Parts: sequence; structure tokens; C-alpha cells
Amino acid sequence: MNLKIGRVLPTTVAMVVGIFILAGVFVAEWPGKIFGLSGLINQVSLLFVSWVTIVAAFALFLGFANVISVHWSRIQTQRPGNLYSIVLLVSLAATLAVGFLSGGPNSDSSRFIFDSILQPLESTFFALLAIFIATAAFRAFRVRNLETLIFVLFAVIVLLGQVPIGIYLWAELPVIKDWILNVPALAGARGILLGVALGAIATGLRVLIGADRPYTDQK
Repeated sequence: MNLKIGRVLPTTVAMVVGIFILAGVFVAEWPGKIFGLSGLINQVSLLFVSWVTIVAAFALFLGFANVISVHWSRIQTQRPGNLYSIVLLVSLAATLAVGFLSGGPNSDSSRFIFDSILQPLESTFFALLAIFIATAAFRAFRVRNLETLIFVLFAVIVLLGQVPIGIYLWAELPVIKDWILNVPALAGARGILLGVALGAIATGLRVLIGADRPYTDQK
């Protein structure tokens, strides 16, 4: 049987590292006198975690280099939107220069960039997001059947219960709003989180046993 090293090696490395890190979580409370096994597993697990940190740092550097390469290529070829690429690269170079020359991210110049440029931009994006959410909510409030009627009814009760005028409209509105948020909404959120957790566990187990190999060619 012809086995490709490009498939076997990444799968083996992922399985071994994943098993050791998972075992390190479960044996963290074991006494260290069980043939030294607990201490050995914890040390190997911590070693792998430190390696992951180093690899993540290199991956961040590669992503940084890739951003520069992609946008520089767009500028050279005069593709549509190259003006935004110029702004991005100039902003990137200016921010790096300020960070290196002023003494790091905690310096006054770096804080000025964050407080006077980045934070207002983030506030603007969140404001636009609020408008989009309001538009989507208006479209979702169209009553078409019984399910949408219940959805609209609960949404209106929660919205009115959240604002101060709601208590003047009906004194029981905040109480009903709290019940909706703490009972059916919280139960649905917990159900979704449980489903996500089970899906993550299943995906992790499939990666550990080599059934899924997102890090290599499966053809």
C-alpha cells in the first residue's frame, strides 16, 4: 500500500500532540507518585503548548507578510480598489513606526492612535451594525404564520420591558420580560451551547483518530 508522507506525518503529529494535551487536562489532579506518569504527561503537554505558542507567533508573522504581499501586488497591477490597499499599507507602516520609535503599544503615541483613530472607527462599525440589525429585525417582524406571530409577540414584550417607558405602559411588562429571558430564551441558548459543545467534541475525536484531516491533503 502506497502511503504518502504528506498524509501520514501530519496525521501522526496531530494525533500524538492532541492525545498528550488532552491527557494533560485529565491527569492534572493526579498525585505525582503514580510511577511519575502524571508529571511526565504534564511536562510533555506544557512543552507542546509552548511549541504551539511559537508556531502561532510565526503564523501571525506569515499572515502579516501575506497581507503586505497581496496588497502590494494589487497596487502594482492597478486592480480596482488599489487606493484602499495604499491606505492600508501606509497606515500599517505608520503604526509600526510609531510603535517601534515610541516604546511599544503602551506609549502615549500608540495610545493616541488607539483612542483617536481605532476606537472611533470601531464605534462607527458598531453603529452601522446596529442599523443593519434593526433592518433585519424589521424584516423578521413580518407576521406570516403562528411561529412568526409568537416571535413578534415575545420580541415586542422584551423590547418594551427593556425601556423605562414599559413600566408605565404596564407594570407587569418587566416581570414578563425577565421570565422570557431567564426561562425560554436561556433554555434555548443552553441547548444551542450544548449542541455546539457536542459537535466540537465529535470533531475533536475525529481529528484525534485521524478520521478528519483538515491539515493535509485527503485525496
